[in-house]
Amino acid sequence: MKTRGYFHLFVTSFVLMCAAALTAKGFVLAEHTRLLLSDTGIVPVMYAEPIAFAIPLVLGISALTAYFGITTLLPVVAAFCMHIALLALALYQGLHFDCGCYLPGSLQSAVYSTLKPQFFIMLLVLIVSAALYYFNNLANHRAMTPTV
Repeated sequence: MKTRGYFHLFVTSFVLMCAAALTAKGFVLAEHTRLLLSDTGIVPVMYAEPIAFAIPLVLGISALTAYFGITTLLPVVAAFCMHIALLALALYQGLHFDCGCYLPGSLQSAVYSTLKPQFFIMLLVLIVSAALYYFNNLANHRAMTPTV
């Protein structure tokens, strides 16, 4: 990916490193995504495990193709949107409230206690990556008015 300066290189590296970190978290802690998928009711429980593996795989492949310049940042932005939508649905359903029914140290307690901060951090990364996509692609192709 071509960069236009140090700040642009920093923001591009930040977005791609966030994508790599989320990909690694998705592979190492796939049960967190599986729990969110099954508890929100988006997919049936029997499909939650393969989809929990596929979501970080898509993000990792899109980040690699953006890094090597094969595609733009649009697939990375779309993969971040998938993560944001899953977290937003869980927040909307109220899964982040501590009802006292989750045992300390359990998987549900670990996932739902960090749901709100993860959402806001991912939303910030989504905004930065969408702005970077706009700066890279749409800002360069503005209509030029003739100077006749």
